[in-house]
Amino acid sequence: MGISDDPLHICAAARLAQADLIEVDRQLSAKHNLDGQWVLLVKLALVSVANLDDLEKAVRPIYVRHPGVSVEYKKFAKHFGFAKYVRNILVGHTNEHLIAKSIEWKPELRSLLLESRPDAAFLTNLFILETAINTYVDQAEKHLIFDSETDLVYPPDWHRFLTFLEQVVRGGLGFLGALIEAVQAEIPPSPHGDELKKLYEAAGQTTFRRITKTGK
Repeated sequence: MGISDDPLHICAAARLAQADLIEVDRQLSAKHNLDGQWVLLVKLALVSVANLDDLEKAVRPIYVRHPGVSVEYKKFAKHFGFAKYVRNILVGHTNEHLIAKSIEWKPELRSLLLESRPDAAFLTNLFILETAINTYVDQAEKHLIFDSETDLVYPPDWHRFLTFLEQVVRGGLGFLGALIEAVQAEIPPSPHGDELKKLYEAAGQTTFRRITKTGK
């Protein structure tokens, strides 16, 4: 039985994603300055939202029974797709083509990459993140999220991106809330008495091994 058809597993995965986004939302609401901590928070937000997008694809079979959950997802599907794109080329692993484009977009990276100062590391992170944002375009080079290129050092662009990030995180929370509410009704009652005792006895016999994608 996969995560897509086990309500308890779905609820567990959704709760994990929800906890991450609640904390991200709390920190975003604190209105950080544009610094290394902010860049780290952005990366965490993008990973958390992208993970949510992965979860959504796994649980789609429940839409037959709970179409309202799909409605919540579709409200921000475009935004979730952007988060997944940036996670895949920057946060999950660094894409060599992104690095090349970043150096083209920001020639000062040629000097910054030779520096070990904290401010040089911050600007390197910022410029590569900025490049990732700006490459989210269609075949006609039209930006799919914003109306123009993003320059994160330019205050209006930074605030525009920050507002977008808050919206996508809260949209994710809306989807997860709907998903959790839907599957909770399908989860069997919590065990108690002899049934619970048997579960604890079985827990005492648990063995551990590395977990693979197939679970084997």
